[in-house]
Amino acid sequence: MTDSVTTIMRTFFFALVACVAVAPQALAQDATSKQTTDPDDSTPKDEYSKARRELMVQAMEKYSVIVDGNVDKPAILESSTLLRYSNPLGDVADGLLSVYSTGPGERPAVLANMYVHGAVLNGLAMQAFADIHPGKVELVRGERSVWSPGTRYSKFATLPDGPDPSDNPALRLSQIKNMAARFEIIDGFREPNSEPSPHVLRMMSRPTYRYGKPDGEIIDGALFTYVVATDPEACLLIEIHRKGDVTSWEYMVLPMTIYSLEAKLDGNTVWTKPEAIVFGDPVAPFYTSSYRGDPGEATFRALLPKE
Repeated sequence: MTDSVTTIMRTFFFALVACVAVAPQALAQDATSKQTTDPDDSTPKDEYSKARRELMVQAMEKYSVIVDGNVDKPAILESSTLLRYSNPLGDVADGLLSVYSTGPGERPAVLANMYVHGAVLNGLAMQAFADIHPGKVELVRGERSVWSPGTRYSKFATLPDGPDPSDNPALRLSQIKNMAARFEIIDGFREPNSEPSPHVLRMMSRPTYRYGKPDGEIIDGALFTYVVATDPEACLLIEIHRKGDVTSWEYMVLPMTIYSLEAKLDGNTVWTKPEAIVFGDPVAPFYTSSYRGDPGEATFRALLPKE
């Protein structure tokens, strides 16, 4: 990304923060509290809602992910798995969170979030990607390489003290939820030229994505989304592995924000991510940039909700 574009993106970012800085303070939880109920339904319901959703899905489907150099089997958007949200307090008119996967039941390769700003930023569309696959991933758009992280924020780690997994999928999901409840993720949101104001993110009680194969190594997996208001700021993956007669639990924390993050397990810090206000870096550990449509493509600006 050129210096001029980077400067524009930073200007947009700080303009947005200045407009909505009060929102996290108004919506933040006390650092000692834990809430696992879903927020009120924030799916947009205005007259342009359907058209906006279709345009966002079309935009996300332009991308695919090459996993470990295998161009013959790219990971593609799981368009049936879409967490949709809006947050007028944060000038987010519409947003979609989803994953790119190589097939049904497979662990996702990449987590993706696309969101459209409202009137404050005149329909500016942003996109963010975080890698899940432990090996090499390359995000491509057509023939053009967009992003392949040179370093990583996230990796899978052993989740201790897991129960013997149930053979019943519903009971197993209950076990996974209980394991997820042991985590707390803290967002270091900050206003311009000020120190971070940490607050605990709220975990949505239902997983955004479920995967795994009963006869595979990963017999079950779930992706939980952590939000401020209704905006995704981080995600937690929990997996149950089986090798022979031995089962084990693993987890991974993923960022969906440029702010700092801290994850705690049973009250102890197990993962951190620094603040990184970086846009469009093709080798960054977390990729975020504005979305640019193809020539002649409809714009989100024309599809904003009416005041």
